[in-house]
Amino acid sequence: MRYRLVAAISSVFFACGPAAPPPQPPLASAPPPSGVVRFIVGGDSRDDGSHVLPWALQVAKARGASAFLFLGDMELTPSFDAHFRNELHALEPISFYPVLGNHEVKLLGLLGLGQHHAEKEFRKHFLDTPQTPVRSSLGEKVVYSANLPGGVHFVALDNVSQKGFGADQLTWLAADLDQARFDPNVRHIFVGMHKPLAHNRVSTHGMDGDGATGIADSEAALALFQKAHVDLILESHVHQFARYEQGGIRCYITGGLGAPLDHAGPEHAFHHVLVVDVRSTGAVDVDVVRFDGESTFATDQVADDDPGD
Repeated sequence: MRYRLVAAISSVFFACGPAAPPPQPPLASAPPPSGVVRFIVGGDSRDDGSHVLPWALQVAKARGASAFLFLGDMELTPSFDAHFRNELHALEPISFYPVLGNHEVKLLGLLGLGQHHAEKEFRKHFLDTPQTPVRSSLGEKVVYSANLPGGVHFVALDNVSQKGFGADQLTWLAADLDQARFDPNVRHIFVGMHKPLAHNRVSTHGMDGDGATGIADSEAALALFQKAHVDLILESHVHQFARYEQGGIRCYITGGLGAPLDHAGPEHAFHHVLVVDVRSTGAVDVDVVRFDGESTFATDQVADDDPGD
């Protein structure tokens, strides 16, 4: 009953939902070179008035991606997620691995009314499908890991349905990373979450906002990432692009799939996706592809480090 009330409120304020995207010309094919496994990464497609998401799905297909790693905030409010599912058909048969965003579980991204039902519906529609062959590892949450092509172990965390991660998620994370660290088939570990870690020196619009609990959980998770020699931390929630290091780990904020851009200047506030190439040599290249077609940071590489003991 309460979730139906949330949906009704949404329909009053947003009766038409997101507008259908105009038809777009196909992008020129640019498959990855031999020996390269490619991933497309991005988040924050809510309020996509410029229709960045359909373009990003085209980029994934034109550039021969093995998977699309989506970092949360599909639509403005949970009752609109069916629109995102319809757009997602354009990505088939490319695999799709979503991270939970606050707009997936809270009315307008703010109000927790109907959150339990929203999480249940998210799992029903976006997990355990042919395109996303995973189930949540933690009961009623959206927390999982998957071994992807190229020796990549991808970990999807939830830092939006509660303050921080919670003790149960941190316990699961420690065990999952330990297993991945000693798996001979895993060469790289990528971690995806919606809110950036606290104290990232780019924006406080992340786990800093969850107070002492969020900051403590952020620090605990970062220590686990360091121990496991995580290669990349992938985050969104902040509607811009930023690259930085935290705890010696390469981090990317990529919240540019159509949401209203932050006032961060043209060098950061632009619509985009990340193209992540995992090479057979062990290197990981990260390229930023802007909605206007410009490609930058093509030589941004993460070396293949020995995971140690």
